[in-house]
Amino acid sequence: MAHHILVALDGSEGAWRAVEYAAATYGGAQEVKVTLLHVLTGLPPAFWDDGHILKDKEREARQRLVANWQRDQEKKWEDLVARARQALMAAGVPQAAVASKFKAKYFDVGEDILKEAAAAGCHTIVMGRRGLGKAKALLLGSVTTKVAQNAKGCAVTIVS
Repeated sequence: MAHHILVALDGSEGAWRAVEYAAATYGGAQEVKVTLLHVLTGLPPAFWDDGHILKDKEREARQRLVANWQRDQEKKWEDLVARARQALMAAGVPQAAVASKFKAKYFDVGEDILKEAAAAGCHTIVMGRRGLGKAKALLLGSVTTKVAQNAKGCAVTIVS
């Protein structure tokens, strides 16, 4: 059974170091599977549930808007994911063993990472110590802290 690694990406320097760590650590492994996950944040307020019951046409229109927004966000992050995929392959991870996933934020980023790792049966989550947040004085970012404190059934590697 392949060791399944989830690498959380957010465009930060810490996330890139997590990619480098995963490449160096798992690049020569015989059986490894890597999922590059980016949680899409910032769903525009116009797409939020405003509490009223949507008619069929309203629901379809909102679903189209959200799908288009998600597609645009995925395009925005494709270069980062392609670079991460290339770094992993250069380290010896087979192309077929590297998957990428974009997920629209549902709860919060930390919880979404945990849910994705659990659903995929990941053995290890690799992430940077701090992401794009502005709280530079903190030792760990809030997302990293949430994942480290709440992960069940898998290891969490925090790369600084």
